[in-house]
Formats: sequence, structure tokens, C-alpha cells
Amino acid sequence: MTHIKNGFKAGYVLGLLVVSCTLPVQIISARQTGFDPYGLTMLSSNPLTQLRQRLAQGAFSTSMLPMEGAVDPETYIVGPGDFFSISIGLLEAAATPIAVGADGRLLLPDTGPVMVAGMTLARARATVLERLEQSFQNTPVDLVLTQSRQFYVHVSGAVPVPGRYLALPVARVSSILEIVFSDTTRTAVTNPDFQPSLRNIQLVHTDGTEESVDLLHYFSTGETSHNPFLRDGDVIFVPAFDPAFSSIYIDGAVPFPGPYDYRDGDTLSDLLAVAGGFDADASVDNVRVLRTLPNGDTEQHEFTKEEALTPRTGSFKLHARDHVSIARTPNILGSATVDGMVNHPGTYPIVDKQTTLKDLLELAGGLRPDALLRGAFLIRRSLPQPRRSVSRSRFESPIESLRRRLAADTTEIMQRLRLTDLDFLSRAYFAQELRLQNRVSLDLEKSLEDSSEPVLMRDGDRLVIPRDENTIYVFGQVTRPGFVSFTAGRTAEDYIETVGGRGQFASKLYIVHPATGAFTTVGSRILQSGDLIFIDRALDVADSPELQRLITEQERTRADARIRTMQTVLQSVATVATVVALIISLRRN
Repeated sequence: MTHIKNGFKAGYVLGLLVVSCTLPVQIISARQTGFDPYGLTMLSSNPLTQLRQRLAQGAFSTSMLPMEGAVDPETYIVGPGDFFSISIGLLEAAATPIAVGADGRLLLPDTGPVMVAGMTLARARATVLERLEQSFQNTPVDLVLTQSRQFYVHVSGAVPVPGRYLALPVARVSSILEIVFSDTTRTAVTNPDFQPSLRNIQLVHTDGTEESVDLLHYFSTGETSHNPFLRDGDVIFVPAFDPAFSSIYIDGAVPFPGPYDYRDGDTLSDLLAVAGGFDADASVDNVRVLRTLPNGDTEQHEFTKEEALTPRTGSFKLHARDHVSIARTPNILGSATVDGMVNHPGTYPIVDKQTTLKDLLELAGGLRPDALLRGAFLIRRSLPQPRRSVSRSRFESPIESLRRRLAADTTEIMQRLRLTDLDFLSRAYFAQELRLQNRVSLDLEKSLEDSSEPVLMRDGDRLVIPRDENTIYVFGQVTRPGFVSFTAGRTAEDYIETVGGRGQFASKLYIVHPATGAFTTVGSRILQSGDLIFIDRALDVADSPELQRLITEQERTRADARIRTMQTVLQSVATVATVVALIISLRRN
């Protein structure tokens, strides 16, 4: 019996050699008969069917499959549709990879089907090799996973488009949810008071087992255990939660402050991990948990920074609506930026309200010879930073962040205008000027003198020192606006003549300071390098339709007010005349 088996194996190997030798002949024959020697399938004469067959053959290519690396045989679960290559000796036992059948079995040559679905790759490989070694003794055999299968998973809950989605065994939960949430035209939750809970995703497998997935923990820490691989037929359920009643809050010295959906069993260390851990300026002594009890009373628990991370105290259980606050260490350190004509422009560390302007220039290597001192200015934000007063979600879009910033600015401006009697245009002008007025009143030339009062720098300041181009800029109602070389002693009219003279609708002439933007009339001061000469326009014409509409409406309002005033005066005069006539008539009678 052994001789028969060995003879059969020898004949099988010989047959493979014959097939490989006669393959060119078969290819020629295949072109004539429609038989595909590689795929062992019949090529249809229907173009659509041929396209489908080519796409199916292209699925065997592993170069198109995104991978994190080699699959882990201990965790990869084999299923219907996986393709395997079987090698016996130095030859492949099949011309194309063999797929796991729909019933979960893998058909082996000369051995028969073997059930492999639901096994790990390591176990399936061991099972198959055991069967092959029984048939092909003293011959090296091996099994290689050539191509992963595709399968459907089901996504439901608080997602824009629930339904079935194609997945791969190497895909994780986040891979599918990225596709599901890519449609930003639809809301995930129809109730605007609710949001998707990415910390309580339920992953249900076909065998009835469940996993609770915390994607935010994965996004913060990169721990893949919180973002498991998908299996055939998995159901991903994204619940919704009400932030007002099912959130835990964290703010202070953490990278990502804000509300997070509560997860059953959350601890203090869990929340710190999701929020990105401690900032560098976090206080070592003050981590506070504030809890509101059902009767309305509050209780607080305080920990040190070290206690918040240790297993014993860091495992402090949190409740929904708890508020965790991380105190900041009093910090006077900051940074300021120097741009322009210094030897080493850049951002430098400073001590807030202690480092002077002269100190900052020394850090930047001093001024360059071509620096225009009279044109230097210091930028400092005048309106409050909204990020200090508004806690936003770490997943908020940049557009929403900009909206919050504009809303914070607008709210601050409205608060300042609340008690004024300014008209509409005056209010608009006030708001525009307040948003633009972010400069510190500064005379750099005087500030560098030893006898002058030092200018103290603040965190976030930006000093700009332009280059001295040794020019005067002439613009407005002139023929050829542009830069003109500066010559000491020349008047404004000389520069205007240099650019071709005034235009047809020229009006008043102004000289503008390069740093402060102050307007002065000609003759009030001597021109210097960097000054701007502006010729106003005589006609009252707006540069945009919106501004022209506002001007027209304002003129109409003023005209209506004048007409009403005139009507009132005329009516009063008529009334007085009537009374006088009546009195005269009575006296005559």
C-alpha cells in the first residue's frame, strides 16, 4: 500500500512537470478555445463577463490591500473567501490560489476538504499541513495566505448612513466609521440635543459575543486594543448620548479639555488618558473632582498629580456629570516674536511683564543697519482669547473654531456698545476699528533710549521692524501711484509732480505715518523716509455695492429727517399764524 501511495505522489509531481512544460501549447490552445489555463476558467465571449473575470483575477493581487504589516496568525480569523497558495516540494500544487468555500471548507489536492472557517490563521495552517503531510510524506508542504477576503459588516445607530459596508479582516472599527461619517451633509443624530457616543460603541459578533469599543481612547493613546479588527457579519452599533446628562467634564491643564461621553466604569486615569494627559504647566498638587449629588449638594475629591496616575488612587470611579479640573502652575513664562530687520528674527522665550523691548531686541541679535525704526510697531491682541473662556471639543472643525472666535469677538464688542447711543454706521465703524486696533502705542526710537520708560513685553507679542527702503509712497488720486526715492528737503508737491501730478477728482492731501497710520495735513511736519502721501477723492463714491447702499440709506434717512423737521416747523408756523389771526380778529370785534 505504501508503494502505491509513493507511486501516486511521484506521478502527481511528474504530472505537474508535464503541465508546466506543455503550458505554452495550452496558452495557444486557450486563445482558440476560450480556456484560461491560469484561472482554470472559461473565458466568455461576453465583454461584460470578461471584465468581471479580470476584476476577479485582479483581486488576487496583494499589492492593492492596505496593511498595517504582516497579519498576526494568532489573531487573524480565517473565513469564506480567503485565498491560500499550497506548495508541495518546490512546485505549487495549484496554478491559482484556492479560496475557502462558502461552507468554510478548503479543498486540498488529493486530500479533500478541510474545515478552516472560524479558526485562527495559525490553527488553520497547522490543521491543513497535518492533512497534507499524511498524503505527501517526506515532501515539504506549506500553506500561505495569498489574499484576504471581503465581507459585509452592519453599521447602525447614531450614524449619518446606516447599512451594510464592505470590510476586510485587516480593517478595524475606525476604518468603517471613517467611511460612515464621511457624509457630512447628513446629521448623525436627528435630535440636536444628542451626539454620537464614540466611547461606547458596541461590536456584536455573529457568535453572540460582544465588545465595547472606546475609540476616543484609541485616538488619544494609540492602543489598538480599543480599536479591534472586524469579523464577517459584525454589527457596529453607535449609541447616542445627551451631553447634558451623560458627560464627564475635564478642563484646565490638559491638551484636550471639554466634555466626553461617560463610559461605564470610567476612572480618573481613564479620563486623563482620553484628554491627552497632563500639560507641562499642570499643578502637581491640585487635581479636583467635583460631583453633584442627586439632592443638589456637591462634594469634591482632591488628588495630587502623582495620585491621579497611580493604580490605587487613579482608579477612582467617576460618575456621569462629574467635573474634573486640573489646576495650572502659576507661570510667568511666555514667548514673543520679532519679524523684520533684526539679525536673527524668530520667536524667543520671555518672562511675562518683566522682559523689556530692549531685552527682546538683544535676544534677536540687534537691529540691522537698514531697519526703519520709525516704522516699527508692536502687535498685541486687544480682544479676549475665546479659547480661554470657551471649552471646545477636540474634534471640532477649524471652521467651527473660527465661528467661535468671531462669536466671542462679536459678543465682546456688543457688550461694549450696550450702553452707547451710536447710530448703525458708527457702531459698525467702532466694531471694525476695535478688531483692527491690536497695536501697542510705541515709539521705538524713544523706547531704545536709556532715559525712556521701558516697554514691558507680554506673552504672544509680535514686534515688526520693516526695512528702510528710503522711499516715499504716493497713492490715491494721482496719475502714477507708487514709490518715489526719498530726498531730504523735498516737499509733498515735489513728490506728487514726480508721479504725474493730481488726478481729475483729487481733493485733500494727507501725510500718513508708516507705523501709527496718523494722518496729518501738508505743512504740519517734515517728510521723512517711509511716509505715505495720500490724495483723497472729491466725489463721495463707495468702493463696494454694500457700502454704497449703506451710504444711500443713510443719506435718505437724513433727508427724511430734514423733511420731517421742515414739516414740523411749517405746521408750527401755520398754527402760530392761525392763533395770531384769531387773536387779531377777536380784538377787532
